[in-house]
This record gives sequence, C-alpha cells and structure tokens, in this order.
Amino acid sequence: MPAIDIESRVKDLDLYLWDMQESLDWFRKETHLTMDESNEFETMSGKRKLEFIVQRYLLCSNIQGIKPILMKMPNGKPYLSNRNEKISISHSKSMLIVSIGSMDHGVDLEWIDERIIRLASKFCNEAENKIPEEIDPVFWFTLIWSCKEALYKVDGLGQLEFRSQLAVHFTRDSFHQGWGRGKVRRNNVDVYFRLYFEKINGFVVTWAWPLYNE
Repeated sequence: MPAIDIESRVKDLDLYLWDMQESLDWFRKETHLTMDESNEFETMSGKRKLEFIVQRYLLCSNIQGIKPILMKMPNGKPYLSNRNEKISISHSKSMLIVSIGSMDHGVDLEWIDERIIRLASKFCNEAENKIPEEIDPVFWFTLIWSCKEALYKVDGLGQLEFRSQLAVHFTRDSFHQGWGRGKVRRNNVDVYFRLYFEKINGFVVTWAWPLYNE
C-alpha cells in the first residue's frame, strides 16, 4: 500500500507512515541495498528484517538524488552518512514511520493501549498526571509518553529521566488543534520544542521540532 502522508505543519519536514502489509520479497525487489546493507540484511530475521528494509524503502522513495545511506550512532539514533537531511524513525505493530527534515527532530509512533495507565506515574510529572476534562485517560497518557519519546529522540544523547527532564504542555485550545510544547532539561539548561500529534487508526503519531525553527 502507499505511504500514508501526514501533514507535518512544519516547513522542511515530511512524514511517511506505512502499514507493512506487503511481503518481505516485495520490499526486497523494490529496494536497492548496498553490499554492506545486503550483508546485514541477511543476518536478520522476522520483524526486524522487515523493518530494516521498509526503512530504506521509504528513504529511497522519498529522497531524490544520491541513494541515502542509513546508519546508526552508538546510542541507536539513525542518521544519513552521505546526506544532509535529518531523519527519525519509529515503529509499532505493523506500522512504521520515517520523517525527513532539514533540522534535527524526533518522531514517535505508539499503539493506544490501556496498559499505559498503570505506567503513567513512572514518566509523568505532577502537571502531566492531571487529565484534562473530556479527554480519554488512555489517549492522554499515550500521548504524553509518545511526546516524551519524540523529545528523547531529538535530544539524541540519551540518559534522560522521563519524569523530571522531559516535560509536555498543552493548553485546551492547542490540544484540540493537535499541538503543544515540549521541554528537555539537560545540565540545568532548558531547550524548547513544538510538539505535534495525529491520531490515526488506533495509533498516535507525535513529532518534536525545534521551537526556534518553526
């Protein structure tokens, strides 16, 4: 099936969501891999193998010119070794999303699951634990978790405590418009981001973009 386009509402950021229903063979035929990628691909199995090829299929399909070479930093953050575009990747169940932008950013994809409620106290601060009126608690806590995952990814350095170093804020109006604000605190320095979200087919997609580059 074709990618599900999501309007990023950000200049120079594109989002490509894919429901991985095609066979592994289909993606392999449609995707050119380098020798190193082919060798790594052959060592994999199951869902990890499918995600590996779909990530590269989406990148190659949506970046013109020289084939993008996807690599990962020691902490797992994805990057393109031969191009200037910045990327982020997330997956949940059969869905996978790739984002391509001009600036470092973070994207996250989460299945909306009621089990999130019993984990909320581990990642929510006092303000985030207060569920706004008329908002489903399962969706609210899934959204907070997903936003913090996106913030964690855009920071890219790891070793952040979700409850105290990552913060998410929505006003009533901004929530209903699908955006909010996020903060990352590292070494007593606060960095702010605009957060966006979309609810799609039982999933929530969130993305974090530097506030000074909207």
